[in-house]
Amino acid sequence: MSQKLACTALVLSLILLAAGSAHADPARRVIRVYDTTDGASDIRTAAIRTAASIVAEAGISVEWRDCTDDSTQDRCQDTRQRHDLIVRIMPAAAPGTVFRGSSLQLRTEPGEVNLQLGVAVINPVTLSGEMATVFHEQVRTVARRSGVDNAELLGRALAHEIGHLLLRARAHSPTGLMRGVWSIEELTQNRREDWLFAPADRRRLQHNVAPAAAP
Repeated sequence: MSQKLACTALVLSLILLAAGSAHADPARRVIRVYDTTDGASDIRTAAIRTAASIVAEAGISVEWRDCTDDSTQDRCQDTRQRHDLIVRIMPAAAPGTVFRGSSLQLRTEPGEVNLQLGVAVINPVTLSGEMATVFHEQVRTVARRSGVDNAELLGRALAHEIGHLLLRARAHSPTGLMRGVWSIEELTQNRREDWLFAPADRRRLQHNVAPAAAP
């Protein structure tokens, strides 16, 4: 009997060890979202869904965790791995703020200052993504001007900033989602290719990040 118990204990130990190893997989990409605004949770949820769809369309598999509310904190307490990324949704960018990262802007009318929609901070030495930030008040302003759904535009901005962290690059692209300056005209025209990663960016993403598993 004792020998059987010992074998059972060994099997259980191996199962737990395997589970722990999978949980600590250093190659897994996790994106943790923190919303510091007073925005409704359904808008944030829809925005994350939009951003996740854009990233998945590029063939990239990541796990999105909304770490804003206390009810979700149990999914956000484990130790952050080196591949984990953080994105903040903040109320607004203060006028005159100088950003040291790669900024996303909206082209405004002549004589107006471009609106700052977000910024991603990349370590200049390691090229690792440190943090991405999207400014929801500016996003809301653009959504009202263009007639684009607020959550949809917020999700596109989230995907753009996360794109910088996954691409490990501050530079912008001439086409696709990673353009550095968006315009009201582009938002109104709503061409699908403007809000997805361009082919060259897709290839770079798939080189940097393990591709999504086939369904």
